[in-house]
Amino acid sequence: MNEAQFEQKVRCLLAEACGSSAALNEGADLLETGLLDSLALITLLAGLEDMGVEIQPTQVERDAFRTADSIAELCKTFARQAGVVV
Repeated sequence: MNEAQFEQKVRCLLAEACGSSAALNEGADLLETGLLDSLALITLLAGLEDMGVEIQPTQVERDAFRTADSIAELCKTFARQAGVVV
């Protein structure tokens, strides 16, 4: 899977986990708005794990989960390390 395909899947997973496409709005602070609450984060991480990308929340700074863009970049980094993205 290439990076663009992977990022699209991550964004779809994020919107689903947050229960709103508003999570994808540019610059939307998912933590401040409560769109990415603890349940949504667990749902997101479980979905990523199903895609072969394992991220432990304790491995990264909380701010990495602040926006859709920062989450996409974080996921791509871990996906490259796992060999999921080429």
